[in-house]
Amino acid sequence: NKMFAAMWEHRRWPWFFKSGGVGSGIYMTNDGGDTWQEVKHDKLPQGEIGRIGLSIAPSNPNFVYAYIESSVNAVYRSTDGGYTWEQRSKAKDSKIGGRPFYYADIYVDSKNENRVYSIASEVTQTQDGGKTWTDFAPGNRIHTDHHAFWVHPTDNEHIMIGHDGGLNITHDRGEKWWFADNLPL
Repeated sequence: NKMFAAMWEHRRWPWFFKSGGVGSGIYMTNDGGDTWQEVKHDKLPQGEIGRIGLSIAPSNPNFVYAYIESSVNAVYRSTDGGYTWEQRSKAKDSKIGGRPFYYADIYVDSKNENRVYSIASEVTQTQDGGKTWTDFAPGNRIHTDHHAFWVHPTDNEHIMIGHDGGLNITHDRGEKWWFADNLPL
């Protein structure tokens, strides 16, 4: 019955857009969606926030990650199911996507609650719960501009990445990539 929702206030004009506002935030329900409460914690950004990427660890649902656009774009982690949070890394100091209004998605590995992927122009990963980030799928290995990501629920070596060039699939966690060149894209 527990779910999270990320709300994003966004406005686009022909010449400009504004990402963020009082309508943005993280909400949680414990009764299947009958009632919702905004998630507030002193370690989460205060003031106006923008787009939020959320991911819950399938292997340990107490681990919840949020990539939050704010005055300091950063990744936050909760290890108690979303009640308390800590900042794990800032976008400017790490390899997480630097344009959260466009790329804010993060994904937790299906078997390892400390392995998280950030998709943006390139795909990066952390093995330590968001403290440090390294390249996972750099642009010289597969196409850039990633918008979809999937880790197999029981075989975390099997990963698919959707991007502006199509679809890449790996069965060995990124050692070799197969490009799906038979899709009409």
